[in-house]
Amino acid sequence: MAAGLVLVWLAALLLVACAVVEPPPGGPVDAIRPHLEFMIPDSASTDLKVVETINLTFSEKMDRVSAATWLHFFPDQRIRQTKWHGAKRAEVILEYPLPADTVIVVEIAAGMRDAHKVANRRGRRYPISTGAEIPSGRISGVLVMADSAVTNGVVELYDIPPDTLEYFQQNILRRTVTDNTGAYTFDWLPVPGGPWLLRAFADPNGDLRPGEKEAQRLLPDTLSLSVNVSETVAGVTTLFPANTPGRLLVAPFASPDYTGGAMAWTMPISEEDTGWVPVPLDRANFASLDPLAESPVAAVQPGSNRLVVFIDVDGDSLFSGVPDSLLGAIPDSLRYVGQDSVTTHFLEPWLLVEDLFIDPGLDTAMELPAETYTVTPWQPPPPQPDLPDSLTAAADSLDSMGNLDREFSADGDTTRSVPEAEKGQ
Repeated sequence: MAAGLVLVWLAALLLVACAVVEPPPGGPVDAIRPHLEFMIPDSASTDLKVVETINLTFSEKMDRVSAATWLHFFPDQRIRQTKWHGAKRAEVILEYPLPADTVIVVEIAAGMRDAHKVANRRGRRYPISTGAEIPSGRISGVLVMADSAVTNGVVELYDIPPDTLEYFQQNILRRTVTDNTGAYTFDWLPVPGGPWLLRAFADPNGDLRPGEKEAQRLLPDTLSLSVNVSETVAGVTTLFPANTPGRLLVAPFASPDYTGGAMAWTMPISEEDTGWVPVPLDRANFASLDPLAESPVAAVQPGSNRLVVFIDVDGDSLFSGVPDSLLGAIPDSLRYVGQDSVTTHFLEPWLLVEDLFIDPGLDTAMELPAETYTVTPWQPPPPQPDLPDSLTAAADSLDSMGNLDREFSADGDTTRSVPEAEKGQ
C-alpha cells in the first residue's frame, strides 16, 4: 500500500513538471498600449558614420513580426532582416548602410501590437543624420472636412515632378499625420528647400495610403523654404468626400460662326465607356457659356469626364436636330446618300473635349480647344402612322388606365360599354 502511494506521488510530480504554467483565468485584461522607449541611433543623432542596423526597445513584449510591416524610412531604405531579442528589442538590419550626408526620418507606424494584440494608437517619427546637423526647416497646416478637424489625416511631401511623370509616381520625401485638432507639421526640412507639393487625405483605416473612396486632394500651392524664411504655413486645407461634385470653369473663348448661344454639359467616363454617340438630347445638366467671361459648369461628377459644347441655333436650350436652313450652306459630303436638295436635318454644331479630371468639391479651370465645331447629319424618326378609324374609335373609349369604360352589375359581371352621352346619368 505504501509503495502504491509513492507511485501516485511520483506521477503527480511528473505531471506538474510537464505542465505549462499559465496565469489563472479571469485576470485583468491588458489595456496598456505599447510605446517606444529607446532607440539606437538616438533621435537627433548627427555625424553618424556607417549605420547598418537600427535598434528599437519597446515598453513591453511585442508581437514579433517583421519590421517591414511597421517601420518606414524617408528617404526609403530597404530592410533585410528583423531580429527580436526577448520580444522587447527589435534589431533591424538594413540592406545597405544609410546614405552619407543625409537626414533620415525614421517612422514607427501606428497600429504596431504588443504580445496581447494591443496596438499603439499613434505613430512616432524621429530624425537622424549622417551629416553634420539636423536642419530646422518646418511646414505646418491644418486639415478640415465639413467644418470639422480631420483627426485621421495624412499629409505627404513630394518634389515637383518632371513633365514625364505624375507627382505620385515619385518617392515620397516625407510623411506626417494630423493631431486631434487637425494640425500637422513637417519638421527637419532642409533650408533652403523646395519647391514641394503636398497631398493630404483622410485615413480612417490607418493604412497610410489614400483609398479610392477616401477624401484626398493636392494642396493648391507649392511650398518652399529660404534662408530668410525657414518656416512656412500651408494654412487650412479643406478635404471633400470622394463623391462630392466639382465645377468646371470655362475660360472666355472665341465666338463660333453660328447664330445662337453656346451651351454645354458633362458626361462621366467609366472604365466601360465606349465613347460618345452624337444624338439629340433634351435632358442634361445644360450650362450656358459666355464667350466674354469665365463660365461655370456646375455639379460635375468627380473623376474623368468629357465636355460637350453646342451652339443652340434654334434657341430651345436643348441639343437638337435642326433643318439645314438654320446652318447656312451644308456641303454635299454631309448629306445622306441619295438625298436630294430638300431640307435635311443636322445636329446643332458641337465640340467635344475628352479626358477632363474633376477633383471632388473643387473648381477646375479649362480652356476650350481652338477647333471648329462639328456638324453631323441626323435622320429624324418617322412620324407616328395614323390609326385606322376603327382603332381610333377604340382608343377614344379607353380610360386613363387603358381600360374600356364599362358598367358592372352587382355581382361584378360586365353588362355593356357605356356611351359617353350616358355617363353620369
